[in-house]
Amino acid sequence: MDTTNRFRTVRLGFLWRFSGVGPGCLLGLLTAVALSTSGAVDRLGVGPSLLIAAAVVPLVALPAPISFWVRADSEGLTLSRALLRRRYRWHDITGLDMAFGEDPDSDAARLTMCLRLTTTPANGRGPLVGVLGLAPGHQLRGTEPRGLADLFALLAGHGVPLAEPDFADRVLAAHGLPPLAPGPDPIG
Repeated sequence: MDTTNRFRTVRLGFLWRFSGVGPGCLLGLLTAVALSTSGAVDRLGVGPSLLIAAAVVPLVALPAPISFWVRADSEGLTLSRALLRRRYRWHDITGLDMAFGEDPDSDAARLTMCLRLTTTPANGRGPLVGVLGLAPGHQLRGTEPRGLADLFALLAGHGVPLAEPDFADRVLAAHGLPPLAPGPDPIG
């Protein structure tokens, strides 16, 4: 069996963020306007019409995550984010940047992961892979999802360097996976 073109998908549902709330609210408002101008409110009543308009918001918002899955094959990586797919060839991916910081709204610790590409400008940010909440002090919570470990293993398996290999090794160990292969000695 030819395995060179087999796909490997890593589901990143744990990185779910509601990027569709704004468009959902706008579509809900447009639905309310359409119902009122078409005369449907008179036929259905105000209550059912409001329920229809309100139901549109979660129908649009819930399936629109910032990051949901990564699919890899022998040629490259496909990142599905906010229901859009973007393809990156392995030779264009130079690393996975991991920036530890705080959420600007809540000051909660978080990890932001972005691909580093050959086209990423110096001090620039590549495509966002996802944002993960962490315990205070940027420590593991102990409940990191298997998808994060699978993502690290997938990228490392294709030779993509990870910016924080110690953090990745702790996540991999939490799921009983082997640590990343040691990289070249930066001193030697």
